[in-house]
Amino acid sequence: MGETLSAAAALMRDHPRETMLPLLAIQAPLVIGTILVTILLYNSVFADEVYPQGGLIGVREGGAQAFAFTVVLAVGLVFGAVALAATIVSTGAAAQGKSLSITEALDSAFARLGGMLVLTAIFLVGAVLLALLAGTNLLLAVAAGVAALYLTSRVAITYQVYLLEGGGPVEALRSSWNRTPGHMLRLLGIILVGATLVLLVGLLVPVFPEPGSMSREWRMAVDALLQILQGGVAIPFVAFAHAAITLYYLRIREEPS
Repeated sequence: MGETLSAAAALMRDHPRETMLPLLAIQAPLVIGTILVTILLYNSVFADEVYPQGGLIGVREGGAQAFAFTVVLAVGLVFGAVALAATIVSTGAAAQGKSLSITEALDSAFARLGGMLVLTAIFLVGAVLLALLAGTNLLLAVAAGVAALYLTSRVAITYQVYLLEGGGPVEALRSSWNRTPGHMLRLLGIILVGATLVLLVGLLVPVFPEPGSMSREWRMAVDALLQILQGGVAIPFVAFAHAAITLYYLRIREEPS
């Protein structure tokens, strides 16, 4: 595992454009677009509503605000899938001594977007079911936690298989399931390291100001700056996590059947 993490860091150092630019190309307009939509809505449609902590991403109530949040979330999931796909394709090429332009990486990502969304939907449904199970009682919460770790390790390279080998999403799931035995603990370790680094972003960025802490206009401005900062800080951490998993996938692929 340590060798893979070191190799991922070296790959990012030697190929920063290939490993991070796809994320930046999607993340930057997505964050800016979310900020602009939030400012527009809370100065027009929601002008009489309390501006929530964090703007639209902090909405906790139902109604029109919740609908707007759902739309923003759906758009974020779609373009997040594009960013993930482009990053994996570009990183995989760089790891094999090739170099893709950002246009080529994004073209590949959009071409495989349908399957990416299917896989993402499958994973989200699974996560929701496990969360519902965990909320029942302590024993089931423990069982759900163990099941989540097991399932995560078995499907860890699904996106990589789908994007770098072709085929359909179900075929990619099956391939990941069949290839990961013997690698589950190392894959889980890599995923946990990556997840921990991404969670650190929340600790590095100050908390969004609460309602009443300052004027509405100032809170909007501060929220916008914090969202930009958070998105910028997250890029190298997320890129590192994807690079590590992609490199380990390539290692598994080279093993004899």
